[in-house]
Amino acid sequence: MSYQASPFAQGVLVQMMHAYSAYVFSPYRIAKELGLVTPNISGQPPKPNPRKGLGKYFSQHYKRPLMMTQASQHDHLVEEFDRMGEIYDAYVRPFSTPLMDEAVHALEPYIDRRFRIMDAGCGCGREVCRMSRLVPEGEVVGIDLAAGMVNAAQRAAHAKGFDNTAFVQSDVGQLPTEFNGKFDMVYSSLAHHHYPNPGAATQAIFNCLRPGGIYAVIDAGPEWFVKSSSPIAAWSDPGWIGFHTPKQFTDLFSNAGFEQCGWIGLVPGFGIAIAQKPDS
Repeated sequence: MSYQASPFAQGVLVQMMHAYSAYVFSPYRIAKELGLVTPNISGQPPKPNPRKGLGKYFSQHYKRPLMMTQASQHDHLVEEFDRMGEIYDAYVRPFSTPLMDEAVHALEPYIDRRFRIMDAGCGCGREVCRMSRLVPEGEVVGIDLAAGMVNAAQRAAHAKGFDNTAFVQSDVGQLPTEFNGKFDMVYSSLAHHHYPNPGAATQAIFNCLRPGGIYAVIDAGPEWFVKSSSPIAAWSDPGWIGFHTPKQFTDLFSNAGFEQCGWIGLVPGFGIAIAQKPDS
């Protein structure tokens, strides 16, 4: 069950994220550049071997956000995000930017310039814009349940000239059937711990990928971090449902039909849970 955090608790969370970025992320990234630490990789991540991507489609058909016509049973989980569409990015940017920097570096070898990619839980769209630069002949489709986020993301992307993007309001566990088999890659960034039904979401994403497609979840993961941070997240993070450890991600992915499931560490406490849809 989701706990709706108070404004005070949310403020504490923002300050903690900024401090963690400054005093943990930054020193670790410097140490990694100096060769003093190496990323933790576990399981069996898929090998980077991108085929030619599916190219543009949704960005050519959805010039405006495609909004839901009926309410979702999970609308109550995104009420606060719906109101924060225009300002959310400023709150999380100092934390999410260095994390996404590391994630892009790790994911780029998997991506062809024609890839059609979905951002599952796109928020205000900053990561959509970032990833769209990697696929100039493809596109990135951002989906989010919060209408405010979808509208803010679309305005930001088009104001910046990212015309290879499209935005759709959707529950990640009930994605449009027209998405089935239409994506080369699906990723989410700091969104998975808000999914009310991770199993349904994972299965829906599996269905949206083409054979051989890649699913990548950028989120908290190591058991030590999950145990220490979950009580704080439950108190302060609006819509928080729960973190997954790398082992739990592997089980979740395997149950949906994925193979080559693994974990790529990025910075202390965070990494990429990654898997591949079978090629046939």
